[in-house]
Amino acid sequence: MPNRHRTTPLLSWALAASFALCATAIGWVFWATPIDDNLGIVQKIFYIHVGAAFAMLLCMVAAAGAAVVDLMAPNEPVDAFGRAFTEVGLVFALIVLTSGPLWARKSWGAWWTWEPRLTLTLLAAFIAVAVIAVRGFAAGPRGGRKIGNALIVLAAPTAYLIHIAVQKWGGTHPQVIQGGGIANWQMRLAFWGCVAAILAVAFAMVALRGRVLRLQTTVADLQLERQAVQLRRARQQAQALSQTALAASLNTAPPA
Repeated sequence: MPNRHRTTPLLSWALAASFALCATAIGWVFWATPIDDNLGIVQKIFYIHVGAAFAMLLCMVAAAGAAVVDLMAPNEPVDAFGRAFTEVGLVFALIVLTSGPLWARKSWGAWWTWEPRLTLTLLAAFIAVAVIAVRGFAAGPRGGRKIGNALIVLAAPTAYLIHIAVQKWGGTHPQVIQGGGIANWQMRLAFWGCVAAILAVAFAMVALRGRVLRLQTTVADLQLERQAVQLRRARQQAQALSQTALAASLNTAPPA
């Protein structure tokens, strides 16, 4: 029987492409892009920070979409990849929340300000943590499934509000993309190259994590089937022993 869970050619190509893009983008950022006159070397955090934010938003929206589908019609692959999107989205949310303060401290002299987009990003990370905790502490691989899916659905409106906050609610964040702040062609090329590389890495991480989760579910199902078979055999053996003991007692009983 062919192995349904072996690494597919698509996943192999995705992994190779993501690593190649990352190596190229990082090399371009460090050796080809000029250093910003005002911020200096710290400006290079921007290339990773924005790409990670894109990956976070896409993963959160995809996780919410998968949760809606699974709530309406439970489907194991959809649930596995929904969980994978949630976990990978949390990884990139943590990258955003770590790289952002490092950039902010140099840009406007504050590690953190409670502006809408930052607060909503933190909220999205908390939602993902809550979902992972519910699924992780529940009994069995399917435990807490409905509760976790209901929670992660909230990530979609949160991601939309982050998008609205970037465009309309202002704050101390510089408007680099919409404001046309990337004037140098080398910076533009490095920026979009990093975005493509980070999204490719996110896709590869989701594919790998989804495959692992599906394998875990398959193993858990096989273990349950094995336990059920062992239980049936034990019952059959117990019944056979009881019947043998009953027959022996009837044969040895004295005649009336």
